[in-house]
Amino acid sequence: MTAALSDVTILAQSPPKTERPFFSICIPQYNRTSFLLEACKSIAEQSFRSFEICISDDRSTDGREPELINYLESARVDFTYARQNTNRRYDGNLRGSIALARGEYLFLLGNDDRLESPETLGHIHAELQQNAPVHVAIANYRELGTGRTFLRIPHSGILGEGPDAAVLNFRNFSFVSGVIFQTEAARRWTTTRWDGSEMYQMFIGCRILAAGGRLAGLHEICIGKDIQIPAETVDSYATRKISKQNFAPVSLPMAQIAPLVTDAVAPFVTPARREAINIDIGIQLLVFTYAFWLFELRRVQSWKYAASVYCGLGPKHILAGISPSALGRARLTSVWLAVGLAGLLTPVVFFDLLRPWFYRLAKRT
Repeated sequence: MTAALSDVTILAQSPPKTERPFFSICIPQYNRTSFLLEACKSIAEQSFRSFEICISDDRSTDGREPELINYLESARVDFTYARQNTNRRYDGNLRGSIALARGEYLFLLGNDDRLESPETLGHIHAELQQNAPVHVAIANYRELGTGRTFLRIPHSGILGEGPDAAVLNFRNFSFVSGVIFQTEAARRWTTTRWDGSEMYQMFIGCRILAAGGRLAGLHEICIGKDIQIPAETVDSYATRKISKQNFAPVSLPMAQIAPLVTDAVAPFVTPARREAINIDIGIQLLVFTYAFWLFELRRVQSWKYAASVYCGLGPKHILAGISPSALGRARLTSVWLAVGLAGLLTPVVFFDLLRPWFYRLAKRT
């Protein structure tokens, strides 16, 4: 923890009201101050009061730090607000917010998401106590803009442990809000190895599970995703227009997911099992994740850009660090080709009609 704290400067901190809160709400922040203020308001109104707010700012440029600090002080909540000494981007910034935590559990929250109701933390506390010991927990969410709910977790209770649980659930860590880690378990596996993947929480979650940690599901909707503020939007893949002049492969952070998850479980499985796991992870990504994103990128960007991304997400990336059998490589390549044909040639109008269903499929366990 000391090394991570040396990367940040604490700008403001409340006197702690409790020796150790139950939850540390860990929020990586960069420039979305209006949205973060709304997120903090949803935390401040919680009926369950054993929490602190830990914000790591990745050197925001909007000049609104005093406004945010003033709100936190006036809300009379336990908080620590720190700024990264250098711009570390998402993974390092999330790790920075975790380094600030004193709580028993780390509750990860995006800076443009909110807690669903004033009873959310109380409900989660009761579930964690009822299912103890819990090392990882994942909650469901709804989109605030559309009202649609997304059930990445099928039911409440213990869902498993060990490498198989990690491989079955790794995609449920892709949306950071509502992911909860036991603090000591998360800090045990702190690493900079996957910085740039934008999936630090996925590595930590899978490593904790693979090492024998227990996963709890929280079926109740606990998170409101994408806070809506009139006349303000957040920067995203959908709002940026990308000009693509050729078909050179484009490498996105999601290309690192398969090797990241394989690395997370590798110390706890045999080399032979590692290959089978890698193929399983790759097929899940192709069928449930890549297919959705091909349609989505065609919808908001262009066919040429989607095709370039597809070329950059080929089997060689999924198999990074693995020497598969000929059969394993053939299986993965055949699924990749089928996904490409479907994702690049099916008319986008069908995707627009079925987009909610495709999104649920992409999040399916």
